[in-house]
Amino acid sequence: MSKSAAVAAALLEAFFRSVPANRKKRITDGEWAGALHAFHKEAIAIRKQFGLGPLGRALATYQFQKKLLAAGFDAATVRKVVFSLVLNAFVSST
Repeated sequence: MSKSAAVAAALLEAFFRSVPANRKKRITDGEWAGALHAFHKEAIAIRKQFGLGPLGRALATYQFQKKLLAAGFDAATVRKVVFSLVLNAFVSST
């Protein structure tokens, strides 16, 4: 498994740990904000652990996006999650 694939798998696990388990129930904006905050903290730790450069982060993000779509999340939700991941965890200098 490539490093970017390992990062994508780790991100997927972190995302599933962060979001509320019952996806059939409508998730409030506050719940989403809390879930994304928890996910971003884990994503930053994953980024630091694997030490990917910009290209590796881009590949991992793309693979993570495909995994979310395959897991049944709608495209609009995936777009929001991936965009927030890039801005808050993969581009930030923290």
